[in-house]
Amino acid sequence: MLARFRNTRAAVVSDILDGLGLRAQTIHPGISRLSGPTPLVGRAATLTVVAVDGVPEVPYATQFEALEMLEPGEVMVVAAPPDVPAAFWGELLTTRLIARGCAGAVIDGYTRDIEAICDYDFPLWARGTHPADSAGRLDAVEIRKPIECGGVTVTSGDIVVADGDGATFVPAHLAAQVVELAEIKAAKEDKVREALRGGERVQDVYARIGVM
Repeated sequence: MLARFRNTRAAVVSDILDGLGLRAQTIHPGISRLSGPTPLVGRAATLTVVAVDGVPEVPYATQFEALEMLEPGEVMVVAAPPDVPAAFWGELLTTRLIARGCAGAVIDGYTRDIEAICDYDFPLWARGTHPADSAGRLDAVEIRKPIECGGVTVTSGDIVVADGDGATFVPAHLAAQVVELAEIKAAKEDKVREALRGGERVQDVYARIGVM
């Protein structure tokens, strides 16, 4: 299933979900690719982060626990308050994810150490960068519970398809249907592309194939 999704694109998958009546499955455009190759495809492992105003007695406890629960091929998907100027992500967490064989991370929040993360070629989507540490500003509180990431409700096990256009989340129970329909649409797009290169008018091609 994941191998088939790697041959799709976030935009095509979004189109299929639109057709199924799910029109809010793509993250806010402020969350973009900061590092690594595309596409990023994997199953979501969610983490809820909240704002705090003091360093907890045991800093990073839930955050560390979440990392050690990750399985190879999973994508860490984090919902952090975007109005808190602090980096929930960084190079050392990235190092651990790579060691565990994880596919990448999508952070509704900020990262730091971006040069080092880019050196690792680690697939990372985030709102941007900030040098401040999360300790005393942000704290993880729930592991693998439904979250709101960039305006999308994400459940652990959902499929993440992220590329230069952004990230699209596919509910796990629809994965087989969505990937099949995405493959069909991609094949039709190939026919459209060929027709347009051959000189056909865009109106005529759309009327004949129904894809654009």
